[in-house]
Amino acid sequence: MSLPTPNAQTAPGQPQFRANMGPIKVSLLVVACAAPLGSMIGNTPIGFTLGNGAGLPIIFLVAGLVLGCFAAGYVAINRAVPGGGGFARYVHAGFGPGAGLGAAYATTLAYGSGTIAITTAAGYFVDVIALDYGVDLPWWVYSVAALLIVGLLGRHAADLSAKVLLILIFAEFAMLVILDILILAHSGLAALPLDIFAPEQVFSGSIGPALMIAFTSFIGIESAVIYANEARNPGKTVPRAIYLCVGVISAFYFFTVWLIVGSVGVNQIVPTTEETQGDLLFVLSGEQGGDWLTALMQIFFCTSLLASLVALHNATTRYLQTMGSQGTMPKALGALHPRYQGPARASEAMSILTAVLLVVFVVVGADPYLGIYTSLGGLFTVGIVAMQGVVAVTVVVFFRRRKDGHVWKTLVAPAIGALGLLTATGLIIANYSVLTGTEDVIPNLLPFLIPLAFVAGFVVHRMRRDAVVDFDPAPAPSVQG
Repeated sequence: MSLPTPNAQTAPGQPQFRANMGPIKVSLLVVACAAPLGSMIGNTPIGFTLGNGAGLPIIFLVAGLVLGCFAAGYVAINRAVPGGGGFARYVHAGFGPGAGLGAAYATTLAYGSGTIAITTAAGYFVDVIALDYGVDLPWWVYSVAALLIVGLLGRHAADLSAKVLLILIFAEFAMLVILDILILAHSGLAALPLDIFAPEQVFSGSIGPALMIAFTSFIGIESAVIYANEARNPGKTVPRAIYLCVGVISAFYFFTVWLIVGSVGVNQIVPTTEETQGDLLFVLSGEQGGDWLTALMQIFFCTSLLASLVALHNATTRYLQTMGSQGTMPKALGALHPRYQGPARASEAMSILTAVLLVVFVVVGADPYLGIYTSLGGLFTVGIVAMQGVVAVTVVVFFRRRKDGHVWKTLVAPAIGALGLLTATGLIIANYSVLTGTEDVIPNLLPFLIPLAFVAGFVVHRMRRDAVVDFDPAPAPSVQG
């Protein structure tokens, strides 16, 4: 089956994606998905206490290098197999349409789970912070508000979301940069202890949970290719966005976590984090900048969750739109809005599904954090990291068949990436109860939904031979209004 060029199947007169995003706008959507401020506040305390303590900055560096190798192969196959469709398009190119459809289902399940998880997390954390200021509303009120905002943005082309995210992402980085500067001003070079490089620190505690936390914090860097059909000159825009995001996020995470260790102390970071837990960065911000900085960090932590939710919703709806336009999901999902040129029906469907599940969660009294976020967020994590590993393997297979001569980009780098990512997947599953926060059987069986979704792709492909399986979004007839 041939792989058409972008929008090759779009009929004349039908609305097409608005191809007007440059590397910066695509990068904003990618960075928003990774949620740097949210990762630093929510993930690093777990990495310190359950991982390898003061050696955690090195684990972030290792994760960044592995993902840099993955990115080299990812960019290479993106150039060889241009167009939209994300992971699914590349797996199809390497292993056939059945595997490609399986990758599409598995990735959509992962992104969809992440969207629902962050929706509930936004409600939970905003509620916790609002209580500090005397505002007492049910957590789901905030989740519904976030859902409405994201649903409205989701009907539009991705460039509108990118414009909104520009402000939110700038605020995220500003908060962490201010904290970094204050730590350096207060402690000088003592805030950058060389002890973190010592083997006894790097290999202290448990490497598995540390790697799990590090890779979890990078999730989102793969999503740039989803916007290929909405980018100006995607052959240059997408690779530049991927490299920019991997480089900036890697350096930022490493440097910030190093400063956190230095500000608390190499020997004190674990006991201090055990005492403060998720408030670690808020405690540090209070010590370094006072109550005003803590208040701002709390506000922008909430907007970080909203930014991540916007990016995840966009990613999910673009997979749904692609499969809807091909007939491997309900065809109505493939429609683009005639005016806004966004995946309107897919966005509406995702919003309705999320709203229905929110009602169910509220009725049964599920805990929004320990019951919902940790379980569905864990499914999101293992699904995306696993699919990154599968795509890295695909790169090697695809280019070996073509006898490509670029050994580093098409063999060595993706092979290193595949080894690191599949190892990380195994470690995440082995430590899955850390992500879910429970030893209950049902939540910890969720990772097995990913291979089931993959198998479902093969089954649907065999049953629906008439369906188009090229994973290049071709808009279906437009929705009205």
